Formats: sequence, C-alpha cells, structure tokens
Amino acid sequence: MPLFEFEVADRTGTVGRGRTEADNPEELIRRFRGRDQVVLSLRPAEPVRLPGRDIQPVLHALQRSVMWIAGGVKLTTLILFTGQLAAMLGGGIHLVRSLSVLAAEATDKRFGKAVEKVRASVMGGTSFGDALSEYPSIFNSLYVAMVQAGELGGSLPLVLNTLTTYLEKADLVRRKVRGAFAYPGVILSAAVLIVLVMIVKIVPVFEGVYARANAPLPAATLVLLGLSRVLRDYTLMSVLALALVAVVVVVAVHRPAGQYLLDAFKLRMPLFGPLIRKAILARVCRTLSALLESGIPILGAMEATSRAASNRVIERALLAASYGMREGATVADALRRTGQFPGMVTQLVTAGEESGTLPAMLGKAAVYYEQQVDSTVGTLSSLIQPIMIVIMGGLIAAVIFALYLPIFNLGQAFKSMR
Repeated sequence: MPLFEFEVADRTGTVGRGRTEADNPEELIRRFRGRDQVVLSLRPAEPVRLPGRDIQPVLHALQRSVMWIAGGVKLTTLILFTGQLAAMLGGGIHLVRSLSVLAAEATDKRFGKAVEKVRASVMGGTSFGDALSEYPSIFNSLYVAMVQAGELGGSLPLVLNTLTTYLEKADLVRRKVRGAFAYPGVILSAAVLIVLVMIVKIVPVFEGVYARANAPLPAATLVLLGLSRVLRDYTLMSVLALALVAVVVVVAVHRPAGQYLLDAFKLRMPLFGPLIRKAILARVCRTLSALLESGIPILGAMEATSRAASNRVIERALLAASYGMREGATVADALRRTGQFPGMVTQLVTAGEESGTLPAMLGKAAVYYEQQVDSTVGTLSSLIQPIMIVIMGGLIAAVIFALYLPIFNLGQAFKSMR
C-alpha cells in the first residue's frame, strides 16, 4: 500500500505531521475530513529504514535544511521577475514569450532554468499557477495561490503588480529586522573570539606561573585553566562536539515540536520579541490584504496566510481563526479568540467587515506595523550599543578576574603573615 507524508490542522489550529498508508490520496483526504481535520499538504513518501530502526524523520529534517540553504533564490530576484512579468503582460506580450525573455535574462542561472521549465509546462497546456507550484522552494504557496486567482479572474497583470508591491514591502521589513540583529551578532561574535584567544594564548602563561608558585587556586581559576587545557589538547574533539551540537539543534528545530518552541521563544525574547511580533503582524496583515484584493475567498486566504506567517504560534492562531469562521464567527471575533492579535488589528478588521473594505483596513494595519517596525528598530539601535558593550566587557572581565584572583589571594595572604 502506498505511503504518504501529510500535514493537517484541527479546529484548534494545531498542526500535525506524519506518514500513513492509504490506497490513494482521495481516500486519505476523506479520512482526515472524517476526523474534522484540514489537509494542508499531502505527498507520496518512500520509507528509509535501517535494521530495527526508522531514520526517515531525521533524514527528512536534514534534507529540508539542505533544501532551505541551497534550493531557494534571493527575494530581490523574485521581486524583479514578478515586476517585469507584470509589466510585459500589461503591455500585451504573451505569457510564453514573456517567460522566454525573462528566463534568458535571469542573472541567477538556477532561477533561469526554473523559469524555462515553467515556460515549457505552460506551452504543454499546464496553467501558469500549476507550473509554478512545481518549484515550491522558489514560488511558495502564497505566490502560487495569488497567481492562480489572477488566472481564474482574468487579472493576472494586476495580481502580479499587487504581488510585486507585497514582496517589496515584505523584503523591506525583513531587511530592517535583520539589520537590528546584525550589530549585536557582530559584537557578540567578536567578544566570543576575543575570549577564546585569551583562553588559548594567555591563560597558559598564567598556568605556568601558578604551577611554579604551587599555591591553592580558586574554583573560578581552576575552571578557566581546565577549559584552556581542553581547548588546547583536544581541539579536534572540541570542534567535532560543537558540530554535533549544531546538527542536533538543526534537526530539532526542523521537527514540529522544536519549531513551535523556537517560534514561541522568538516572540518572548527580551528586547527583540516585540520587534519580531510586529514584523510578523505586518506580514500577516499585508499578506491577507493582498490575497483578498486578488479575489481569493476569505477562508482560503486565511489558510494561505497561515503558511506565510513564518511562525508556528501565529500559524496555529490563524488556522484556529479559520475554523472559528467556518462555524459562523466573524473574522474579527475569530482572530480575537486566539489571543495572538492585538486590539488594534481586530478593531480595524471589525470596521472593514462592517463597511465591506476589509482588504483596505488590513492594508492600513500592515502600514501601521511597518511603521512600528521602523520605530522599534530605531529604539533598539540606541539601546543595543551600550548593552552589547556591557556584555562584551563582562565576558572579558570575567576571564581577567578568574586569572588574577589567585594573585589577589596571595597578596592578602602576605599581608596576613606580616
């Protein structure tokens, strides 16, 4: 019996993933619907087994990590392609011809080959949206859904223009958030590097002095000397241990439970948590607004937006909201019940529902949170510099204190002998 990998969500928004056997996909979809679950993705899977042990989950997590690193393209490349395609289609140039030109002019060779294959599929009778869906690492589900809506409504150039604006704003917010993390990342890396150099190069000098003095050493100094010996005598083992820890962390954060815990931690991080939440809210509001403007029904737009949230906590909230809407709740009430959306968002959504201008109101919410991201980044920039200087100084001071503590103790001992 064929084996399928699935991703489903229940009425609480909880996402479940796994593998199961079924005669065909239709039977499996009916089975999940009978359990009141919505199928988010479904694809054939081949089991990979060692004697007595199934390693498929680990291999799948590693494979997704590699695909994430090597499979996608730069967002600027996608923005340029979408804008150029919108302009060419708006000028009356046929889709196939437009794709041929854009594939030939693509500076990213992998992207150019993908566009060329999309063109070949379109020439073979496949719809443009379905052809794009064959390359999920480049064109995500949101992109494909908007293109398919544009095709069905006969407004593909307009939808592509909307998509270009959405991608540009999403890229701008992403770069600002990354910029806020760049400075502390560089400072912290420099501090760790300086401390490692001190431990490997300077600590051995003090170790020789203390050995000749044959004096008892404090616990802090003993720990520092032991760490220095481990790094010097077992360098290869230390590197391998760090690499193993990195692999375990990568695999863990690509499992559903690990992803959820990591995303929940991001929203609660000191200083950066509010910035991340505002950036996610801006993306969610912008995405939902763009989908509704493209003519996608609200329930489909909510489910597509949940996959574009890039945070499992918000994803579950959006899926739970979509279930609430299926049971008759308004969009605002469904969002409010999740507890993840502030009053400003729900009030604007309420006004949009009552006036029939929900996409415009969501757009206003997106603009508000984009401005909040700007303001928060500016505030963090003024706070982070002194904080990182204190952290960097604290790390270096801790090493120096542990090194000189025995000397201070010896000085006190000599004073007491007098």
